Order: sequence, then C-alpha cells, then structure tokens
Amino acid sequence: MEDGTKDRLNIGMSDHYTSEMTARDQRHFFANENGDPLHAAFDKKRVVHPGAMGRPLAPERINEAWAKVMAKEGKKEKRAAYFHIPFCETHCLFCGFYLNPFKAGEEENRYVDYVIQELEMVADARFINAHPFHAVYLGGGTPTALSAGNLLRLLRAIKKYLPLANDCEVTVEGRIHHFSDDKVCACIEGGVNRFSIGVQSFDTHVRRKMGRIETGEEVAERLRCIDSLDQTATIIDLIYGLPYQTMEIWEDDVKRYIELGLDGVDLYQLNIFKVGRLEKAARKKLVALPADIKMQADMFAKAVEIMKHARYRRLSMSHWGKTTRERNIYNTLALSGKVCVPFGSGAGGWVDEYLFFQDRSLDSYYQRIDEGNKPIAMAMKQPENNDLFKTLIGQMEQGHCHLKGLGGSYGFKLEEIFLPILEQWEKVGLIKMNDGWIDLTLAGEFWQVNLCQALIDYFTMVISGHPGSPGMFAL
Repeated sequence: MEDGTKDRLNIGMSDHYTSEMTARDQRHFFANENGDPLHAAFDKKRVVHPGAMGRPLAPERINEAWAKVMAKEGKKEKRAAYFHIPFCETHCLFCGFYLNPFKAGEEENRYVDYVIQELEMVADARFINAHPFHAVYLGGGTPTALSAGNLLRLLRAIKKYLPLANDCEVTVEGRIHHFSDDKVCACIEGGVNRFSIGVQSFDTHVRRKMGRIETGEEVAERLRCIDSLDQTATIIDLIYGLPYQTMEIWEDDVKRYIELGLDGVDLYQLNIFKVGRLEKAARKKLVALPADIKMQADMFAKAVEIMKHARYRRLSMSHWGKTTRERNIYNTLALSGKVCVPFGSGAGGWVDEYLFFQDRSLDSYYQRIDEGNKPIAMAMKQPENNDLFKTLIGQMEQGHCHLKGLGGSYGFKLEEIFLPILEQWEKVGLIKMNDGWIDLTLAGEFWQVNLCQALIDYFTMVISGHPGSPGMFAL
C-alpha cells in the first residue's frame, strides 16, 4: 500500500485471544474535535468487541478452575452453549478465523465423535443441569460443511446432554455453498430453528474476488428456497467496506436483503488484520483497496437510513429484525458477557468468573479428551467489576446506557466518574445526555465500540489507577 493509505483503513492487530485493533498506548479517551464526528471522531477503531481482559491462569490451574465451576449451580440467568466447527472448504480472503481445511469422511466423523464425547464428559455436572440453556449456536468455521448425518447426530447429542429451555434458540451458522436439501432437513429434524448464513455481498464480482463461489442470484434463490420452508428464522450477514464494493453495490446488497423478506440481517463493518490474507493482497495490489474508514462510516449511515425507512426493528448496533421470529438471543447474550459454555476445538466462552478458550490444534484437542480432560488451552479470571462492564456493553449495544441506574446497581457514581469524557463526547456530537442516560447519535453508533472501550479503560484508570485492557472476542 502507498504511504499513509493503511492509516485510513480499518486495520488492526490479529490475535485469536484478543480483539485489539489499536494498541493501548495509541488510544485516547477524548474524541477528535474536528467538526466531523461520523467520519473522524477517532483515528482508528480500537477493538472488534469491547471488554476488559482478565488475569491468565497458570496452565496447571486450568483443570482445577473448570472443575470448581462445574461443581456450582451458577447464577439463574439466561445462558448459551457454543459449538465450534473449525473447518472450511475455502479460505475467504477477508476472513481472520480460518483454522482447518474441510475433509469429508474420516476426519469429519472423528471430530463430531469427539465433540459428542466432550458433551458426555459434562452431562452430569451440577453447573450444566442447574439451569436451562436458552441459546445454542453452531459456529465456525463452516458448520454447514458437515454432512447431513453428522449435523443430525451432533444436534441430537446436544438435545440429549444439555437441558434446553422449551423455547431455546438453536442456530446453525454457514454458507450457501453445499448447503443441500438433505442438510437443511437434517438441521430442522435436529431442532434447529434459526439459520445464520454468511452472504457478505450479493454482487457476484465482489463475491468472486473474496473467494465466494456462487453468484449473487444463486445465493438469493437458495435463500428463497430455505425461507419458503417456513420452519426457521433465516438470517444473513452482510459486510460493508469490501474491495470492489461501491456505495451503489452496498445499497443494492441491503435492499436485496429487504426484497427477499428474510427474518433478520447483520450489517458488519469489515475488519482487516495485519498480515492477514486481505491485508497482504491489498498491500501487493492483488485486489483493490477496501473502503477507508470515512467510506465505511458513510456505508453505515446509508444502511441505517435504509433499514429505518423500511421500519425494521433494531436489535443491536449491527443487527436488525423484520419480524418477532428473529430473537437474536445468542448474540445478545454473548455481547453482554452472559454464561456461554464452549465445546469444540477453538471454541471460547464465559463460565462463572472465568473466560475459557479451547485448544485450537485438532491433535491436541483430541489428546486432551482422550486423557479425560476438558480441552481448555487458556483460561482467564474475570477482572474486578467485570459484571458492571458487561452490563454497560450490553446496554450500549442497544444505543443507550442508563448510567444513573447502572451505577446505583453496582455502587458507583458513574456520571461523576465519567463526567470529563461525557462532556467532551456530547460537545463533539457523539452522545446526548438526558437525566442519567447516554443516548448515542448516529456518529456515536458508528464509533460505539470505541466509546465502550474508552469507558471501561477510563473507569479502570480512575478506580484502580491502572489503564484498561483490550477487549475480548465475542463468541
């Protein structure tokens, strides 16, 4: 890339254990005062998802911590389970989460066997059985790459070994490629009531450049077919800021979704990771440059305009629903840091006071299960006041935060603590303050993760005298 070009792009560091985009020593609490908060309130995005990093446990203490948690009942609150399927048939250019190439047959069967063993290991635990699970999410990777038989037996095992709430949201994530009728039917038979399909763009040229296989019209037709079954909520992901994606193409992507009449959509900002495939390709001029932050801000604003005009319900900063069939339970729980029990190689989740990350190496994952252990590679004890941080993040995802009420719940005068940065943010046009409430403006919505992370970092600095830590990936 030309000198200075990368500074205008949404490029951050790549780390599967942290969502940091901008190093802490390069971040600041106050916004730029330049009269253009939407495009330039901050120089860069700080994190993919805001949060506070806890204290890593010594490896020899991880199994002890897991056993300690499983012996408890835990809080009575909505909880989720996440199953990671770490295989993909192709490696999309923009993706930072690719782990293993998909191989049908023996390897696929072996992996599902081991995930079911992992389920069996915890099936009788007090923590697992004390309260029902309200959301189950099969993510990846590409869960729909699994065969119909393996999808069905994994889903049946989940129903067998986990106490699912009667209205549990069961989601299978995937892509249209090779998501055949027999796989769709197997999912429905196994209790799936929500499909989350990664479309990213309906424009065939953009799709092919990013490594997607089907044309935009083939994707639309397949979505119509799945939706016509009327058995599940059908949700898609769209990304703004991709190479070759003009504003006109992005508008068409959003409007195409509306025309299809699907139940929900996630409108995601493109994140580019240093030394990732997309960053390398752009630097070598093998693909067109992705949209810079200014263009991404305009794309965000245009999408909000279109969705509001169509009278869609906004469920979070990125997610919209057409009907009440789309509940978005898993994402809501994950973004607010609720209990999420991880299963599978590369999975992660919050359980009680710990954040657990499972082994990303398949061989090591298998070995740990053979030894009778939960295959956890890394664990972190949540920091002090993390429940406050998670509640704050969950509220800000809705576009507002009741600081007065939140502070009262946790014993802090948050309006006083945050006063210097809140006054400055309101002055530049990121927020509006009203009787103890923060309401985000359109610009504040675009920079919401920066605002959340700044609040967490600032609180930590004021209360403990130490700077905050990078956020963690949502799961």
